[in-house]
Amino acid sequence: MRNPPVQECRSMLDWDDLRYVLAVRRAGSLNAAARALRVDKATVSRRVAALEHALRARLFDRKPDGYELTPHGERVIAAVSDIDDTVAALVTELAEAGGDEGGMVHLTVPQFFASQVLLPALAGFRAAHPTIDVAVNASSSVLNVARREAEVGLRNVKPNQLSVTVRRVGALGMALYGSREYLERRGTPATSADFARHDLIGWERVFTHAKGLLWVNDCGARMAVRLNDSAVMCDATAAGLGIAALPCILGDERAGLVRLEAFGVSRDDIYAVAPGELRRSRRVRAVIDLLVDVWTANEARLSGEGARRKRLETQSRENRSPNRR
Repeated sequence: MRNPPVQECRSMLDWDDLRYVLAVRRAGSLNAAARALRVDKATVSRRVAALEHALRARLFDRKPDGYELTPHGERVIAAVSDIDDTVAALVTELAEAGGDEGGMVHLTVPQFFASQVLLPALAGFRAAHPTIDVAVNASSSVLNVARREAEVGLRNVKPNQLSVTVRRVGALGMALYGSREYLERRGTPATSADFARHDLIGWERVFTHAKGLLWVNDCGARMAVRLNDSAVMCDATAAGLGIAALPCILGDERAGLVRLEAFGVSRDDIYAVAPGELRRSRRVRAVIDLLVDVWTANEARLSGEGARRKRLETQSRENRSPNRR
């Protein structure tokens, strides 16, 4: 079949169909895209098929686990994303110029940060900003902020793309932990050589993302289980499966876990990132301010300093006790 002339293709193309293709790309399936667009699945399927027919190109490979972009689809999405970003930024700018800071902000953060730090602060944020709705993706999956899969995200590496805006929110402490039962049974490692006799609980690809603890990947220990979430790794550590590198806010506050003090704390800077075109959005800035404020309020817990201070205070009280001999 011959390809239609460019002018004919333009006349056949419904620009609104591009919105449906972008929704499928972001959601990963017809059902999820339909929910996001508040239409039925058949409508999404029909609009995607109409665009493919108009362009004479297959944009998605239909697979059991979702829709995957073809090379033609990648090219279309690259163009559509730019258009969508420009329109979204224009709408935001015009709405906020009229005094309206309301709307939805999609936020992606790790599960442990959401449950331990963010959610307890959301009631106060909602009271101060009643027109801002926050949709929280609490997982270890990394959504692409530059492609507007989320408006705001937390990252442990400073992005260098010009298309995103970046603000440091604080430092996250990571340390090695084992359950008291495990360490009594297997011994407490004091040097890196001791790890050859231990089991590790790690991430799917590497043991830890903490720069100061990457040496554990090559220490010769056996990997007992690989997981994809820090909170689940904390559960596995408490169950006695092995030693894990955990955020201090999880390891220090979980009953039955012991920090391996001989190996110190690794602290990495954490950044809030947002699409560059939304840098002037008041609702996006309000959410980033929220992240900075709650991180600052919980700095000791998140950096790992809280447990050290508590131990020093306990030791000081014991030293002052009149019953001490």
